[in-house]
Amino acid sequence: MVKRVELRMVAESDLDVFDAAFQSEAGASEYQWFGFTPTHGLRDALRTRALLAGPDNMLSVTVDGELVGRVEWLERRWGRRDTSLCWEIAIGILPEQRGRGIGKAAQYQLVSYLFTHTRVERIQATTDPENQAELACLKHVGFAHEGVVRRAQWRLGRWHDQMLFSILRSEFEADTRNPLREGIIGV
Repeated sequence: MVKRVELRMVAESDLDVFDAAFQSEAGASEYQWFGFTPTHGLRDALRTRALLAGPDNMLSVTVDGELVGRVEWLERRWGRRDTSLCWEIAIGILPEQRGRGIGKAAQYQLVSYLFTHTRVERIQATTDPENQAELACLKHVGFAHEGVVRRAQWRLGRWHDQMLFSILRSEFEADTRNPLREGIIGV
């Protein structure tokens, strides 16, 4: 069966779902569990700026209108504040929705959205070297592996390496045959 993955603005009820789903290691996954974290900041950002137009941003991911997760993008800088902004993307798919290709389509749509609506030249992502699902997603979206950032992330009681990936605007625009362009997945 063919399904359509789409991004939309976050609703308050979405945050309730994310709180319930991602406030445990089983829900967040071993690669995204950083312990219990307060979420009132997200609710404040939703009320004041709709979780958009800031240093940390979020959209909800839906499949045929059903909420299945979220995508985020965060400001990162590789030099002076005024001239060296790029976005770093992240994703959280609800546990029962994982393994269906949603993450690939959602991250592709987020990259398309960011290159269409912001002036950045570079979008980057990081992931644990053992996170095979995210490594495959980034490859399908068109990200290039740049290297390993050693002992960059404290999680589950120890330091973890992170693999750094990026995609440039020109690379994304040149990739006109990517099947993810339409947001369609076969489930």
